[in-house]
Amino acid sequence: MPELPEVQTVVSELNRKLRNRTIKSVEVNAPKMVAVGPGVVSNIREYGQQSVARFISLLKGRKVLSVKRRAKLLIFDLSGKLSLLAHLKMTGQFIFEDGRLRKKTKGLYRLVNSLNAIPEKLPSKHTHVIFTFQDGSHLYFNDVRKFGYLKLVRGDELNQVKELREYGPEPLSKNFTPTQFLAAVKKRVGGKIKQVLMDPKVVAGIGNIYSDEILFRAKIRPARKVSSLSEKDLKTIYAQIPIVLKQAIKAKGSSVGDFIRTDGSWGTMGKHHFVYGRSGLPCKVCGTAIQTVKIGGRTGSFCPKCQD
Repeated sequence: MPELPEVQTVVSELNRKLRNRTIKSVEVNAPKMVAVGPGVVSNIREYGQQSVARFISLLKGRKVLSVKRRAKLLIFDLSGKLSLLAHLKMTGQFIFEDGRLRKKTKGLYRLVNSLNAIPEKLPSKHTHVIFTFQDGSHLYFNDVRKFGYLKLVRGDELNQVKELREYGPEPLSKNFTPTQFLAAVKKRVGGKIKQVLMDPKVVAGIGNIYSDEILFRAKIRPARKVSSLSEKDLKTIYAQIPIVLKQAIKAKGSSVGDFIRTDGSWGTMGKHHFVYGRSGLPCKVCGTAIQTVKIGGRTGSFCPKCQD
């Protein structure tokens, strides 16, 4: 699942490419992936042609004012005081294609981060929503597993969106302080530190990849219980959070699964991973083989020598 650095990469690129563009038309090929209204929740929502028609009609003629992020959620601010919320979930992707990019790529994109993947011409069978702008450019929303969603709400309804209400502090915000972090973590003394870092109510936007990388740099094993960690340990973890996330954003995210950037290219943070996705490989610091452990249904990767 794309995490904060991947989503921020998409947000930054779309904000630059879409700002002040006006939506001419919208095509929805998978009705369950779109919704209207703040109370509709992904994967348990009702849908039908009537709601799809409303979704489309409300978007036509709207200008994109900005694109921003909250945790892993993209927020498109539109004219007329509307907001389009987008969650990529496991395999969601946005590709923005204008004439210049289409000429360069011939319309072909590897939607999976693998040299063995066959490039697909967009729109493909995995393209579920297509936004066409007045200048003829397109924004394709692709999702192999169809877990992602687009939700259209009024600007004054944002405070009613459950996902937004429940998110914890943004780890790159000035409001994210050591005191705040320690207080939230200490409420979960029985939890394992990797799980706690991945809890969006504790800190927004950290998932499987960056929890592993943060804990490696903090020299803490992912299965350690919070109760076993000293205040110094927790402050060390806190200090590593922005360092790792900022490096990942600079590298345009980790293309280690299905994440690709909005032009179809890949992020390069995967080249800098110390432990995530490196099971059995030698630690880049000490040479010891990287090991894994199951934690609440997720896999934690760590170096048994570098991490205590």
